[in-house]
Amino acid sequence: MELIPVEGNSGLFRDSKSGAILNCSGNEFSAYLQTKERKLKEIEQFNTMNDKIEQLGNLKNDVDELKNMMKLILSKLDSES
Repeated sequence: MELIPVEGNSGLFRDSKSGAILNCSGNEFSAYLQTKERKLKEIEQFNTMNDKIEQLGNLKNDVDELKNMMKLILSKLDSES
């Protein structure tokens, strides 16, 4: 496979057989991997935050349910006295 440098782009080469443009810059690939890893971490953090928000919503519903039960118990106690 013979690679022909692309004019005006130091990291790009054309494959003489297929005509495909290849990026042979190691620095750009490393930067891509770092960006990909950072984005995956951001997605993981976002999912973790969503899980915590859902848990808080569930806790709020549980507290509301307990409050309603306490009101019912207190109203029954008041009606008995």
